[in-house]
Amino acid sequence: MPNIHKPFIYVRKDYMNNTIDHKTYYSQLVRPSLVQFIKDTFGMKMLMSKKNDGHFNHIPLKKWDMINGNIHMPKKADWDMVEDYPTMAGLVCVLKAAARMAVEQEQQ
Repeated sequence: MPNIHKPFIYVRKDYMNNTIDHKTYYSQLVRPSLVQFIKDTFGMKMLMSKKNDGHFNHIPLKKWDMINGNIHMPKKADWDMVEDYPTMAGLVCVLKAAARMAVEQEQQ
């Protein structure tokens, strides 16, 4: 996770201007502890389910919404650094980026 010694590379404007993709933008807001939280919450079997369409839509949106206030989420300072602010949709994007990272780690 970027911190004061390693600032964020991309800001919201970069994403909106298509300089970077969705995955790159939201992944930079993921802390390693959030990846572990996602693994613990859903389990790797659920994350790697054959029902996964690549966007984790097999997990109901309500479940993502229920966990978006956990302590591992980006803080206000993180959102400020990327010149953005948290929305319900953005928080789910961060959570799903963490889920994607968990799956990628498992596949290595």
